Amino acid sequence: MEIKIVGYGSELYQESVRLREKILRLPLGMRFTPQVLEQDKHCIHIIAVDNGRVAGTTLLEPIDIHTVKIRQVAVDYDLRNKGIGKKLMLFAEDYAREHGFKTALLHARYYVLDFYKKLGYSPLGDSFTEVGIKHYLMTKRL
Repeated sequence: MEIKIVGYGSELYQESVRLREKILRLPLGMRFTPQVLEQDKHCIHIIAVDNGRVAGTTLLEPIDIHTVKIRQVAVDYDLRNKGIGKKLMLFAEDYAREHGFKTALLHARYYVLDFYKKLGYSPLGDSFTEVGIKHYLMTKRL
């Protein structure tokens, strides 16, 4: 498995969008709109490639010179519990650290809260609803 950064609009980016939609949007009855995907232009796109296919993906969105938001972490259903999500997160954190960011934040769906806690993220404040699901704001010092 290889984890790497891909360019916005590239073929691998398009494959990562399909995976994000399959895992994060379609179960909620949602699809990506062109307006939502337009926001991707400002993000760093990280993918995990396994046997020639995008197995997992995440985005890094710079918030300010010190803070980066980790967004839309997704691993394909049949490849879960193989450490791909953890490897994506560690790669994203290393990249952010190497580029001068001091803090990572994310919005964690309630059912993956423990995954992020194991990686050192701490919840801040009460839960909130985003895309119809309970989430927690979580942060980690890089």
